[in-house]
Formats: sequence, structure tokens, C-alpha cells
Amino acid sequence: MTLDAETLLKNAASSGKRRSLTELVIQALNDKIDRGEYPPGGKLPTEPELCEEFGVSRTVVREAVASLKLGRRLIARHGVGVFVSEAPNQPASPDFIDGTTLNNSMHVLELRIGVETECAAYAAQRRSEAHLRALKEVYARMEIVSVEDDAECARADFEFHLAVATCSENPHFASILRTLGQEIIIDLRLKHGKANAKERKTYIRRIQREHADILDAIEKQDVAAARRAMRRHLNESLERYHNLSSTRVE
Repeated sequence: MTLDAETLLKNAASSGKRRSLTELVIQALNDKIDRGEYPPGGKLPTEPELCEEFGVSRTVVREAVASLKLGRRLIARHGVGVFVSEAPNQPASPDFIDGTTLNNSMHVLELRIGVETECAAYAAQRRSEAHLRALKEVYARMEIVSVEDDAECARADFEFHLAVATCSENPHFASILRTLGQEIIIDLRLKHGKANAKERKTYIRRIQREHADILDAIEKQDVAAARRAMRRHLNESLERYHNLSSTRVE
């Protein structure tokens, strides 16, 4: 039975745990691969076809496909399309990010560095006590999210950056982040979805320390430290992507 848009909506409504449309589309695509509807080596339908089949937006389809590419269930072939992997159970590696997703993530990060570095500085300068409390609450929620759930980790990470934008008292910073929301979450899921549990836990601990540095600088109203902490936090990911890109060229 095809898991169509109607079935997706029923699952979303009846699920005891809140699940996003992206998670439901990931489940649907996994089910189709398991049933052989999309056989190993077979080409996946195009983005518009998947959007029509599941009744969801292009950004939902893109995030679902990006997640399955990270898990090596799908493989992108430049200029040809997306295909079901011949060996779907092979563990993923950081080098598995396809060229299109890699370039897009780099472009998004370049924009975020320019915007969010100054956003953090303004947050340190202008934050109210109410917005600081809200930022601390978001940070506290990040600390209790299961490291096994890369989707929830990505969402919590995004909410932290959105809370920093709110602290800036400039609504346009938050507006920019919301506009880029799906692109940022795709990038965050790529980074949070490490190949194994040990790598994932190490990564989560490190970025939590980086988030703590940003929060500390904003709380102390140290403008220079906030700017520096945010730039360091975002630059690390961009450098990693640049290294992957250079390796591909070589």
C-alpha cells in the first residue's frame, strides 16, 4: 500500500509523539525502499513528483531526501538524479555529503556568519532580562535532548540561534533565520547525524560548550566576546565543508 498524503496526515494526527512531516516522509520513503517499490539502484521520483505524491512542500522533500542520503539509503548522481543505494546498510561518513548539498550548506553558512556574528554582538548589547531568561530556557532544553535523535538535536540547535536573534531586539535578524529555517535545519541534521554514537556524543558535547560560550557572553553583555564566540562556532563548520570540497576537487 502506498503511503500517500492522506495516510501521512492520518499518521501525523494519530501519532502519540509529535512528528514532523519531514519525519513522516522519511518513514514513507524508507517503507517504499524496504518493500522494493524503489529497488536498489532504482531512480527516485523527482522533487515535484514526490511533493505531489505526499502533498508536502519542496523543503520537506529536500530535508527528507538529505537525511536519507546522509544515512546512505539514497545516492545523488550529479546531473542524473537521486538513486536508491545498492548497499543501504553501509554506515555513513562525513565525506558522503553530495556536492549539491555540500555547496548549499557552505553558502548558507557564509550568510549566517555575516548575519549571526553581528546578531550575537547586538544581543549582548541590548538583551533584556526576559529575553535572556528565554535564551537560558532554550539552552537548558538543548541539554536534555537525546543525542540519538538528530532531528530533535537539529531543531533545538536552531531554536537556540533563533533565541539569540530575539535577544538582539532587532526583528529582522529573527526573520532572516526563519526564512532560512529549512536550509539551516538540513545543514544541522547533516552535522548532528554523525556516523556512530561516539562521534555524535563528542560533537554534541563540543557544540554545547560553544553555545555555552555564546550564552555566557550575552549574559555578561560582553559584545566582543559574543561576536567572537558566534564566529568561532559557525566558522568551524564552514572550514570542515571547505576541506571536504577541496578533497573532492583533488
